[in-house]
This record gives sequence, structure tokens and C-alpha cells, in this order.
Amino acid sequence: MQTHQIPNVFIEKVKKILPEKELEDFKNALVESPLKSFRVNSLRGEVKAVKEALEAKGFELIPMPFYKQGFFVKSFSMSLGNTLEHFLGKIYVQDASSMLPTIPLNAEEEDSILDLAAAPGSKTTQIAADMNNTGLIIANEPNQKRIKALQDNLERLGIVNTVITRNDGRFFRKMPESFDKILLDAPCSLEGTMFKDEKIKHKWSHNFVIGSARLEYDLLKAAITSAKQGATIIYSTCTISPEENELIIDKALKEFDVRVEKVSFENLNTSQGITEYNGIELDKDVKRCVRIWPHKSKTGAFFLTKLVKE
Repeated sequence: MQTHQIPNVFIEKVKKILPEKELEDFKNALVESPLKSFRVNSLRGEVKAVKEALEAKGFELIPMPFYKQGFFVKSFSMSLGNTLEHFLGKIYVQDASSMLPTIPLNAEEEDSILDLAAAPGSKTTQIAADMNNTGLIIANEPNQKRIKALQDNLERLGIVNTVITRNDGRFFRKMPESFDKILLDAPCSLEGTMFKDEKIKHKWSHNFVIGSARLEYDLLKAAITSAKQGATIIYSTCTISPEENELIIDKALKEFDVRVEKVSFENLNTSQGITEYNGIELDKDVKRCVRIWPHKSKTGAFFLTKLVKE
């Protein structure tokens, strides 16, 4: 796909938050697919053994410097989805940036955790492995059609500490102070990946972004309400618009007694959250949010914030 197919209205928005000198690199990265990647499921396999088995099949792997269970696939002899390791649940094929939110969540054994928008289960299964299959995960998915994929992945990866619920995520505001930790990988406008997908690209508009932001903030309010005092809430998106990212966090800081905790990832090029947009000054703590730009990180675009409920 050529970069000229990216709508001008989108590029004009990005110009407000990205230095001009980086714009061309950004546009090129936005339409180029990053390296395929996967993570090893520690409940089914050991990192070294799985790596050696795949290399013996002809895969050329690069360990992720920021996540020890993760690998980039530089070259391959077959699809990862057709390997025995995949069928046995020893690996999960997943975008590198998608692996990031669970790291600062810091899931521990016996935690009670809510994954507010769970399907297809990428992060749910990642959290379960971090918890060594103990404690409790509520994996909520409102879309019945997506629940089948979630069920299949939980079964394939050997997850037994997870209960699936099918609720509108806003339902959880009726369960105040119920969870130790909450992950909200929010349904968003998918700007980080949409220009590689014609169907998604043609859905995009400014109104679509604004509509997504309204839902995202409602879900974040439910997440904060259902979190216990002192709980961690991770809010993440794979989109670029500040309306769905920093403006959401700024609004939450004004409405709720929460703080933004700084997050860093080893050997990953990240940027701070922006604190001014369209003439609006945001809370200074919004700079503790993390932006992943595709041209800097060589992964998909991503946004992530760690909130702690006071």
C-alpha cells in the first residue's frame, strides 16, 4: 500500500503531535507490516526448548529485548500457525506491541484480575501465565462472535484460572472495588494498524474517533470504579489520536482519585504522552503515559498508561 492512500485529515492530525522531520518515516512505517512475532506460553513450554524446536524447523528468530518470552520471526519455512508448537499451546502468535500492557500490570499469583475487553485472549492468556494459572481472571467479552476464539485460546494454552463473562464493559461499574488489577485494552479506531487493512481504513473518520473515545472513557470509568483501593488499572489502545489516549487520561485524572505511574520498557524506544493538544493544556502527569511510534520502535503503534487508584 502506498503512503499517499493515508487520508490527509489523518496526517494533519499527526502533524500536531509529531515533529515534521519524523513524518515521512512515520507514514512509511504505518503502511509496512512489522516482523511477525510470538511469545512462548510458559504453562506449556520452556523458552529455550521452544526456541530450539522452531529453529530446527527452519525459523530464524530474534529474541525481543524487552520481553523475555517474546520472539520476532526474521524468516520462516512455514506458518507459525501450522507448527506443532502452536497446536500444543506452547506459543501464541501475537504482535509485539500487544504484549506490552501485561508487563506493568505485574499480575501475581492469587490476584483477582478483570480483563475488560478480552477476546481473542492474547493478553488474558499472557496474564494467566504470569499468575502461574492461579488466582482468578474475569475475561469479559461483549461480542458473542468473538467469544469462540477466546474459549479456543484458553483451552489450547491450558488456562484454568479464567471465567468468561459476556457483558457490556460498562456493567462493571455496578461492582465497585472488586478487583486487584484491571486491564482495559480498549476497543479503538485501530489507527496503528488500519492502513494495512482496507476494510478498517474505510471505516475511519473523525466522527469514528470521537465515538470510540466516548466508549473508551465509559469503559475506563467502569474499570476505575470496579478497582479496589490501591489497585492497578492498565489502559491501552493501538491508536494514535490524542482524543482516544491522552485526553481520556486527562479526563480521568480530573474526575477520579487516581495517579499515573511512570512505566518504562527495557531496550524499547518509547515517547512520553503529550501534554498539549489543539490549544488544550493537559495535566502534567499525562507525560507519564507511554506512546509507541511504529517508526521508532519497529512494532505496531501503541499507547499505554498505568493508573493507580488512590
